[in-house]
Amino acid sequence: MNEKSTSSKWMMFLILLISAITVSLSQLKISPVMGEVAAMLNVDGTQAALLMSLFTVAGIILSIPGAAVMAKTGNKNMLLILMGTLVIGNVLGAVSNSFAVVMVSRIIEGISYALIITVGVDLINNWFSGATVGTATGIFNTFAAAANFIGMNASVAIYKATNNLKLLWWIIAALAAVCFVLVFLFVKVPERSAAEGGGLGEKVSLGEAAANPALLVTCLSMLCLAFVLFGFITCNPSLFAAYGIDQSTSAFYSSLNGLIGIPTCIISGIVIGKTGKPYLFAIVGAILCAIICFTMPHLGGSNAACIIYALATGIVPGGMIMTSMFIFTPQLAKRPQLIGLSMGLLNTLYYIGVFASTPVLTALAGENTSPANWTAPSLLMVGCCVVVLVCSVLAMGMSKKQKAAA
Repeated sequence: MNEKSTSSKWMMFLILLISAITVSLSQLKISPVMGEVAAMLNVDGTQAALLMSLFTVAGIILSIPGAAVMAKTGNKNMLLILMGTLVIGNVLGAVSNSFAVVMVSRIIEGISYALIITVGVDLINNWFSGATVGTATGIFNTFAAAANFIGMNASVAIYKATNNLKLLWWIIAALAAVCFVLVFLFVKVPERSAAEGGGLGEKVSLGEAAANPALLVTCLSMLCLAFVLFGFITCNPSLFAAYGIDQSTSAFYSSLNGLIGIPTCIISGIVIGKTGKPYLFAIVGAILCAIICFTMPHLGGSNAACIIYALATGIVPGGMIMTSMFIFTPQLAKRPQLIGLSMGLLNTLYYIGVFASTPVLTALAGENTSPANWTAPSLLMVGCCVVVLVCSVLAMGMSKKQKAAA
């Protein structure tokens, strides 16, 4: 591979990464200004929160059908569709103050969120090979953490500077339009040969993708991982509050989760790529994650303990385990043409875990007046980590048998 070809691939990857960050920014733009959005639309906080959850519902419904469409149309065309729907959804939200219309606009935006991981991982496995796949996947996996850091600060700053909530929609629409043009002009995907699994439009099916025991146990593992990961993301502020830490400090400690996730994803991807040990990374990560979950009601309330805990919740589940899953799941596909559907199935279970996490854990925590209230959520999350551990061990063994039989 010559230097020009390598730099071209990384340029296309940068366009993909910016597109993914834009998708995640669209998801998160409402969260920091939820109260102001509720007032603008004349609804209460619970109704306004629906504008966030609609993104997750779209992922549950659309991940597999979208992956099937991508298998027919191609991953570049699907990325163009995602950026196009992001423009349409944000423009629709920007021009209306009707809660019903804004809900529809969020569903349209959610199409992009439902499929960006599937498209991104498939493109990465088209462009790169060997250790570079791990590096690129690790960097790509930072998009949500980067968007979280940017969005949580930028949304409030823009609103305070302009007193115009709708500007948030217009800015995302403009960014998505720029991404659409960049993808159209510069993103290229090499055609697959027949030996590699066929070309665009070759017949593939969910049944063929799912007839893979290693993939199925990995999907179960992802369901449990997503449950734990979003338990950390959404419940950490309440946990810290139970230790008597004030609201602003709890929020700051919780933000460390996303901030530390950016370098951890990159480092994990590089290390996995160089060692070729994604399953070992997931297994070690699952053990560490179980320990972290167990400590939830036993932190003692010191600032140092809470900070270490917050950093650990960003380093292990998202940085180590999820990056490893994004790397080895495409490798489980029996032919390259099945990567998209394999990732679509994985992401469906991911979104189900995300959807269930917060309501289940907060219900178990109850009134949340003391750390002891977090014992039941802690033990449930430990159980989920054990499932991740067992599934990772099983997937590793099944993968070896699959390769030996090939």
